[in-house]
This record gives sequence, structure tokens and C-alpha cells, in this order.
Amino acid sequence: MIRSTWRKRSYARTSTQALSNATARYVELLADLGLEAACRKQPALLGGINTRDGRVTYAAVAEAHGLKFEAPF
Repeated sequence: MIRSTWRKRSYARTSTQALSNATARYVELLADLGLEAACRKQPALLGGINTRDGRVTYAAVAEAHGLKFEAPF
């Protein structure tokens, strides 16, 4: 039986393109404004900050590891 590998490669390529398209605007926002200002403008970014300046800034991560939670800003 001949297996079709082109289909697998095309899925990987299109999923990579979709991920790039979805995240590019956030990367640009971070580059233009910096972390704190970008998070003020787009609060959804806060969910991606697990640690900052040696502090755990994501409550679920802190709880899972028995560490103190601190707000990122």
C-alpha cells in the first residue's frame, strides 16, 4: 500500500500558516508597545504571562506548584 505523505505535509503547512496569522497581530502589538502597554490594550495577553521578574503571575501555575501568586503589573 502506498501512503500519501503530501496530505500530512499540507496539513502541517496550513496549520502553521493559520497559527502565524492568528498570532502575528499580538507579536506586533508587543513589539510596538511593550509588555505592559500591550496588556492594557489587549487584556487577553495577560493569560499568557506565567512568570515575570522571578514571580509567578498566573494563579493556576502558582497553585499547582505551591507558590505565591503575584499580579504581573
